[in-house]
Amino acid sequence: MLRGLLESQMAGMAWGELSKHAPEKLEILRQLLGAGFCAALSRQLIDKMPAAMSLDTGMKWVKAALTHNLPTVSAKDDIVERGGVYALIGPTGVGKTTTVAKLAARCALTYGPQSVALLTTDSYRIGAHDQLRIYGRILGVPVHEVKDETDLQLTLGELTDRHLVLIDTVGMGQRDQRIGEQLAMFGHDNVGTVLLLSANAQASTLDDVARRYKNSHLVGCILTKLDETMALGGCLDVAIRHKLPLHFVTNGQRVPEDLHRANLAYLVDRAFRNPQESSVFQLHKDEYPLFMSTQDIPTDFSLATSPR
Repeated sequence: MLRGLLESQMAGMAWGELSKHAPEKLEILRQLLGAGFCAALSRQLIDKMPAAMSLDTGMKWVKAALTHNLPTVSAKDDIVERGGVYALIGPTGVGKTTTVAKLAARCALTYGPQSVALLTTDSYRIGAHDQLRIYGRILGVPVHEVKDETDLQLTLGELTDRHLVLIDTVGMGQRDQRIGEQLAMFGHDNVGTVLLLSANAQASTLDDVARRYKNSHLVGCILTKLDETMALGGCLDVAIRHKLPLHFVTNGQRVPEDLHRANLAYLVDRAFRNPQESSVFQLHKDEYPLFMSTQDIPTDFSLATSPR
């Protein structure tokens, strides 16, 4: 208790010094936290920011730094253009089946329906296979159901002529003990995994998802449900800290219209576009010192300095 009180006092002193000597940095830090970026990432940005910047110049520097550190893939290197075998993984409700259909439709439009095949391992959710089969029928793309690792390898052996094979997986909460079994199923060199992160989830939940679903075959992520969130900073924060290259973002249910390549400048700018000053979740200015003192997040990442 005494330690917590001392840390709160120290944080208050540090906040007071920042307010006195660098009020622009203080305001930028407040905007970062309000946009949904975590305290650890926000601290690093403020520490690396050059001194004596105005508020406008400082915000431009912060946005450039976030863009510089947000990994993405080029238009020629996303999973549709590159081709291969990819399993879309992530918790229940992030939009895996719909995203599989969007990716398949984009590939079919570019390379023809004969270039794509769809697989599903989701035999638990009622109607999941039927939903994917309907998409496959509309696109003229075959859909195969696989039950285990052996079945998966046999099916993939029959689809070597396909440019793109997409695997729709069972949605599991990030604390589900079966995640390890699911990831082991895709442990072969010819299968890459793509993590779906729902932009409308809490940042702490997304961070837990990224940690639990981490695997050696992970090629990046897709941000889903951008149309359902007010605070985009949390999912961008997770992508930056876990170094997850962005392949696509989705912002609706339409197939394939609501699938887009990631525009980093737009995403970062939008993260700061909806300030929630009147929100019941927004901290008051005098509450930030206490908030910062309670954020004991291990800094297990390092931001690259943005070009000035």
